[in-house]
Amino acid sequence: EVIATESSVKYLTYPYSNGQKTGFYCDQRDNRLMVAEYCRDKRVLDLCCYNGGFALNAMVQGAAQCVGVDSSQDAIDAATANAMKNDLDPAKVSFVREDIA
Repeated sequence: EVIATESSVKYLTYPYSNGQKTGFYCDQRDNRLMVAEYCRDKRVLDLCCYNGGFALNAMVQGAAQCVGVDSSQDAIDAATANAMKNDLDPAKVSFVREDIA
């Protein structure tokens, strides 16, 4: 198990056996933090959520509720695992598989 921590939010990563990629988008750090600042006491929808980065940051910064949506079941499973890793209330943050196109 490899865990990345960014701004106190923990993420399980999934390193590929033949390369350096972890499946974690470090370049979105500033965006996740900026968006989270606007989410206190708000209901948040995180589309194409992948590992739940925007939803997790929103919850840690005080969002009232978050729903993350992705078309990949693997992404939904990862985001759900990340929410659990951060001890977030499953009644307030959830992830669903759906095609938004």
